[in-house]
Amino acid sequence: MLTKFTVQNFRRFEKAITFDWKAANYEFNSECIKSTYVKTALVYGKNGTGKTNLAWAIFDIVAHITDNNSRFLPSKNYLNENSELDNATFEYSFLFDKTKIDYSYQKNSDAELISEVLKIDDMEYIKYNIGSPFKCLFKGTERLNKNIDKDNKISALKYIYNNSNLDKRNNQNKAFSQFMSFINGMLLFRTLFDSLSYVGYKNGSDNIYKDILKKGNLKDFEKFLNDCEIECQLEETLNDGEPTIGFKIKDKTIPIYLIGSTGTKSLALFYFWWQEIKEGKISLLFIDEFDSSYHFKLSRQIVKRLKEIDCQVVLTTHNTTLLDNDLIRPDCGFIINGTEITSLHNSTKKDIRLAHNIEKMYRSGSFE
Repeated sequence: MLTKFTVQNFRRFEKAITFDWKAANYEFNSECIKSTYVKTALVYGKNGTGKTNLAWAIFDIVAHITDNNSRFLPSKNYLNENSELDNATFEYSFLFDKTKIDYSYQKNSDAELISEVLKIDDMEYIKYNIGSPFKCLFKGTERLNKNIDKDNKISALKYIYNNSNLDKRNNQNKAFSQFMSFINGMLLFRTLFDSLSYVGYKNGSDNIYKDILKKGNLKDFEKFLNDCEIECQLEETLNDGEPTIGFKIKDKTIPIYLIGSTGTKSLALFYFWWQEIKEGKISLLFIDEFDSSYHFKLSRQIVKRLKEIDCQVVLTTHNTTLLDNDLIRPDCGFIINGTEITSLHNSTKKDIRLAHNIEKMYRSGSFE
């Protein structure tokens, strides 16, 4: 899982900003924690404090490591306008079983890779500067051509992974494969209407409702909406000769996209991805402004649902009612202010207990 991330000179972030998932020692809501790190993180911030830029920064890695969808990542105004630095720097720390992987790289104003370094348990295994031969210590890569055409902006990590038959019985090779699988399983999306704009995990632009029908999940989707207190009966129908899902109203079936509310369409998008999430196919799920169209009660219900899954989750929100010990924990709630991101636990010297109202504490300035 991802345990720490730092970015500098990328869009909103002129100075280095670090997102640290290290957990504290609270005894409640343990399902939010995995291996002493935060599994379910809720990031709260006012408008313009960098929530979306944080998402883009974390998922920048998808663009050069994988072939998954990255077209919704920004390429213009890539570097911070106030900085005199020539490159943006990204640093990631991961933990797989008991093996630590640190990966850092730099990109220029055109979002092109300049250099990268990968370490396993603090030992440097890959080092690459564009235009020079790369260094690689993985067993099984001894005869691999270490020269990549300088006009080919491919990552050395991607090149090595795609052109080597690494024996996973070797601990370092296994950890590297776990790292690459994790990056390939990352998913970022926003629950805005039923727009399928996402980053990571796969490629393509499926139709949300056709996909639900194709997987035979019409009744499960109906149950999901009813569980979310949207009382309805769903039925397959046609739109311009194409199958879709509609609300059954008396003797008519009207497509959801025609009469569904903003919140209902957002839930349809969430359910589209939920089909993959609940199957354990996602490694890191980041939903930006996840509850922008939800009633506060529904927002809590979605958080509870996501707490139950095994993958790592990051949710951004404006909703302070979610800063609640009954829902998360002080080490799982984070505040971003544009220059730093800090957990509630690390934002105060007070000893926070289960009975404390952390939303009230926030509003009174306890976490400034």
